[in-house]
Amino acid sequence: MAGPRKGSIAIVVAIGVIAISGRARAQAFAPPPMLPVEIGAAEGAAFIQVQGPGGPIECGTHCSVELPHGRYRLVVRDTENHLSTQYLFVEQSSRFTVAPANRGARIGGIVLMGTGIAAAAVGGLVLWITAIGHTLGDCVEPCNRDWPHAQLYGGAITLAAGAAVAVTGLVIWRSNVHAVVDQTTPSAGARLRLAPIAGLHLAGLGLTGRF
Repeated sequence: MAGPRKGSIAIVVAIGVIAISGRARAQAFAPPPMLPVEIGAAEGAAFIQVQGPGGPIECGTHCSVELPHGRYRLVVRDTENHLSTQYLFVEQSSRFTVAPANRGARIGGIVLMGTGIAAAAVGGLVLWITAIGHTLGDCVEPCNRDWPHAQLYGGAITLAAGAAVAVTGLVIWRSNVHAVVDQTTPSAGARLRLAPIAGLHLAGLGLTGRF
């Protein structure tokens, strides 16, 4: 009796292992869950394209699509046919509002960078010429009191101001080189629930909610 019983237990265990492995294999090859996503154009955006593993999606100025979790690339065209890009991270059901890069601010940042670099170069040149002139020129002892302080202060101030302007221009340029994406997720406080209701002449399910 022990032999047949052990054999039947082994068969049951083998069937269970096969069933579990088959379920795990099916889950591994199952398609990823799709998330409802709404994409809309903000002021200044004329056309939006979503690029992902499934190919490009032409959104125009508004579209509602279902996308799997992942990273996507947005290509935005403004009303003057200038293109800008930005990455879109889809992690949950969301609404995205897309605005094109601010071309005017970007050009302004480039101009500020150039102006600041030029000013810093002038300040550095003034300091260098002052130092060379003092080193090679004749001075009356003690020489450390014979520095042209006005040129030194002027060169240092010009160098520092030029560097500050260049950094400001860099920040403005980097802030406006890509499109801007604003994400809105469903409210965590919103809840819908089906609850049973009953009365003298009515019985069934009622839809209740909290917003």
